[in-house]
Amino acid sequence: MKRPIASRLSATLACAIALIVSACGEQTQPAGDATQETGWIMPPEIDAVASSGRELIVRGQASPLGRVVVSGAGGLAYAVGADAEGRFELRVPRPAHDTLFLVEARAGQAGFPAPYRLLIGADPSAPIALLAIGAPTQRLDSGPGLDAVDTDGRAVFVSGRTTAGTGVVIEGSVQRTVTADDEGRWRLAGSGDGTTPITIDGRAYAPAPAPGAVATPDTLRRAGAGWSIAWSSPGGGRQSTWFPDKPATAR
Repeated sequence: MKRPIASRLSATLACAIALIVSACGEQTQPAGDATQETGWIMPPEIDAVASSGRELIVRGQASPLGRVVVSGAGGLAYAVGADAEGRFELRVPRPAHDTLFLVEARAGQAGFPAPYRLLIGADPSAPIALLAIGAPTQRLDSGPGLDAVDTDGRAVFVSGRTTAGTGVVIEGSVQRTVTADDEGRWRLAGSGDGTTPITIDGRAYAPAPAPGAVATPDTLRRAGAGWSIAWSSPGGGRQSTWFPDKPATAR
């Protein structure tokens, strides 16, 4: 099963970079006086995406009274203003095609992207996640314990969610134990190509690269018991991510 992806850059783990982009379909308000005085704008941080029928509600944090724009290929763009505390809630129709969205703060014509991209699948069973080069994926839809396996062919990130403060036993080429953070997220870095079978708290997973992923990057495909995407950033970084299927009760 093959789905084209609209590829763009986003950000959350690095310094904001000013880009010049054209405004499109914006329904928001200008940044507040505090932002204008400092000259620095906080790139948006998405912390949740909830499904509401054919719409998705994207929630997160930005500069107080700032403007948040989420855009895809072909002129697709949605915008909203953050409140006085910087919280924002943006309603986005589920895209007709799997899409990698650019997420950025805007001040006039200047854009301040974050280094993650927001992945939203057209199929409700497909993953929703924040992807970043050189970092573990932050999955936002339901996962089975293991959220994702990321690799650039040499380094590997394995990540998932459980109860905050809980120890997670991961068995692959070696056995490791990690502890979930205050939000219940855990991460483990290693080496390899991301295809080594792993067992997490007694449950086995078999990460699989998507057929033809290297030849057709930025394309979401079915791969084993999950989904896989190979993607790249404008800076030339490349990474592939495998997502196990979400639990049947969450589909």
